[in-house]
Amino acid sequence: MTEKLPYGTNLPAGDTESEATAVPSETIALITGGARGIGRHLSEAFAKAGYDVIVTATSAEKAEAAAEEIAESTGGTVTGVGLRTDDVTAVKQLRDSVAELEKSTGKRLQVLINNAGRIESTEGPLWDADPESLKDVVDANVLGVALMINVFAPVLMAGAQATGRPSRIIDLNSGSGAKGTPAYAVYSASKAALFRIADSVVHFGHDKGLRIFEMAPGVVETAMTKSMPVHDFRQGDDWTSPEQVTDLAVALASGTLDAFTGRYVRAGADTEESLLAEADGLEESTRRIVLG
Repeated sequence: MTEKLPYGTNLPAGDTESEATAVPSETIALITGGARGIGRHLSEAFAKAGYDVIVTATSAEKAEAAAEEIAESTGGTVTGVGLRTDDVTAVKQLRDSVAELEKSTGKRLQVLINNAGRIESTEGPLWDADPESLKDVVDANVLGVALMINVFAPVLMAGAQATGRPSRIIDLNSGSGAKGTPAYAVYSASKAALFRIADSVVHFGHDKGLRIFEMAPGVVETAMTKSMPVHDFRQGDDWTSPEQVTDLAVALASGTLDAFTGRYVRAGADTEESLLAEADGLEESTRRIVLG
C-alpha cells in the first residue's frame, strides 16, 4: 500500500442548491419491504408522485398482491418482486430484472429506499435475547443494506450519468441508531452501522452522482411498533403520522435536500421547509455520528 488510508469522510459542500432535479415520470424507485408497514406507505406515496415503483417483500405472492393493490389505489405503475435482501443471488437476480425494466420502459432506476428491516423479538438485556433473532436483525439491517448498495450503486451511478441528474438512496434509519435504545441493543447497533456505510457512499460515490440520506421515520404505528412494549404508552400524537414520513422521503428523492447527503434527518421533527432553512452553513459534524 503506497498511501495512508483516509479516515473520516469530508462531506461535500457544493449541494446547497434547493432545486428539485428528479423527474418522477422518467424514474424507477425501488423500495425494499414495500408491501406493508412504513414501506407500504412509502410505496403508495412514490406511486402517487409519479414514479414507477418496484415493491419487494420476502414473499413474491405478498409483493405482487401489494403491488396490484397500490397500482389500483394510486393509478401508478407498480411491480412486486419477492426478495430477501441478505441473499446475494436474489439481489443480483433483481438487478437483472431491473435492467430489463429499464430497457423496456426507457426509464432509469434513480431511487433506492432501503426500508426492509427487523428488530429483536424480545426487549431487554442482550443476553436474554434469542440468538437467532439477533442474527436475523444483523442480516436484514446491515448485510441486506450493504448488499443492496453493493449491487445497485453501479446501476444508480449509471442512471445519474445517463440523465445528468443525481441518483438517491434513502436508508430507513432510527433514533435508536443515532442515540441508542438499550432494550434493543442489536437493532440500535445495526442502525448505527448505516451511518458508516453512508460515509463510504459519500466518499466514493458523490462525484459519480450518488446521494444518500439516513432518514429516521420517527415512530409510526405499525404491527411491529405496536408489538414493542417500549411503545405501550403511545396514543394519538405520540405516533409519527405516515404522511410526515412520506412527505420527507419524497422531498429527499426530489433533490431539494441534497445538502443533507450523508446526514441524518427525522420525520416528525424535520420537514422539507425546516431542513431548507438549516441547509446553509452545515458543519462537518452536523447530523452525523462523529467522535472527536
